Amino acid sequence: MVKKISIKKVKNRIYIIILSTLIFSIITSSIGCNLKQELFKIPEKIKEVVTIRSDINISPINDVIDSIEKEYLYDIKREELITSAFEGIIKSTDEKYPELLSEQDKDELEKIKDKYPEDSLDSIKELIRKLREKKDVIKMEDLIMYGNESMIKSLGDKYAYFFYPENYRIMMENYSGHISGVGMYVNQVEEKIVVVKPMENTPAYRAGIKADDVIISVDGQSIEGKNIDEVVALIRGKTGTKVTIIFFRPGTNEKFTEELIREEIEIPNLIIEILNNKIGHVRYIGFIEGGANRLKNELEELSDQGIEALILDLRGNTGGLLLDAVNLGQLFIDRGNIVIVKEKTDTITYRGKDTPYAQFPLVIIVDKWSASASEIFAGAMQDHNRAKLVGNTTFGKGKVQKIFSLSDGSAIKFTTGNYYLPSERSIEEIGITPDIIIDDNSETDEDEQLEIAKKIALELINEVKSSSSLQAWPLFSNIWNE
Repeated sequence: MVKKISIKKVKNRIYIIILSTLIFSIITSSIGCNLKQELFKIPEKIKEVVTIRSDINISPINDVIDSIEKEYLYDIKREELITSAFEGIIKSTDEKYPELLSEQDKDELEKIKDKYPEDSLDSIKELIRKLREKKDVIKMEDLIMYGNESMIKSLGDKYAYFFYPENYRIMMENYSGHISGVGMYVNQVEEKIVVVKPMENTPAYRAGIKADDVIISVDGQSIEGKNIDEVVALIRGKTGTKVTIIFFRPGTNEKFTEELIREEIEIPNLIIEILNNKIGHVRYIGFIEGGANRLKNELEELSDQGIEALILDLRGNTGGLLLDAVNLGQLFIDRGNIVIVKEKTDTITYRGKDTPYAQFPLVIIVDKWSASASEIFAGAMQDHNRAKLVGNTTFGKGKVQKIFSLSDGSAIKFTTGNYYLPSERSIEEIGITPDIIIDDNSETDEDEQLEIAKKIALELINEVKSSSSLQAWPLFSNIWNE
């Protein structure tokens, strides 16, 4: 029987023979008069090749590819990711070191891909080795991050993002409750980065920044083509340092520039006040780890003060952690679905659970910036007829993303699922229409949406008191004081 041998295998064997001959030649030329000593000493040329190859650890690239293949909602071929990483490394290197690579160099580097199978990472290993030989100051870690960033951008997912280590650290500050910045809530609307609102007593607030102002540039860098995570990273920085931001104000059709000094800012998750001596008004700022549990503790204290209804204010709340939205829903829904998340290979259903607050009168205020986790919670309450929604149609984000941290300190984010409300409706690019639609007039000092919410809350309180069917109310009060 004749065994077929591929051309590639023949070539590999020839390469091995040639390399073996080369190594033997180098060793024998180094022996000289002291054969015993030199035979056990690795020549410097060989040592250099071995060191370069052993130093190339591209596990973060492999981790990104594995994560995308397993978790990304849409199918994408492995070879497409590898090609994107390969080309991204060359492109980013050329941008950072414009004098390093000639057109001939780039053509030679591109030919590396032809030496290996399309689904093999060996082409990237050789590319990194070649670039490091070109310039010692190029760090392997940087080249790997160039490749990972390119893969994430190639997904075509508007919610996907690659976090360099510093950007990842800044992003994680959002969940810690402390940041160093200027104090603006922002959101991305198509290609624009828009101010949702400034936080009170912050540099942005004192400078007169208003809702709907559009960010044009940060410290001379145009934000065109950048997503919200990139822009936030530009605005954040060391406390006491200056940042210059150019805004566009749609109301006046004018651009203006503000120089702001970054401050250490504490982000409150809850802002609470009591209205009419019987209504708790809670601004739920963001969905963070432990946020729902914090509200539960506050509700227990508010009950001691005699509140009989709750207004949960989600205006300007652009979302956060899925699990916090679920936990918040479980505070007010004791049965049925809260949200259904359909991932690539799995469907996860989150349900209500026993809670003493299942019948407590609830009103929710939303606006065009209430998004993602806010919509999960508000939509679940509306579908269960558990609360009245007041305000404006919400943002319309019906997709779920996950963040994956990498061994080099960077991180990636991409879409892993679609979520559906208990009625199995998707609100992607549609939003949630409130039960009572009302605009807030920015020209007046009165908060019209809150005033309507207060009236509804009082009506709900009266309904509870007058309804003979709600015999469980005294028991509810006892449970609340446990």
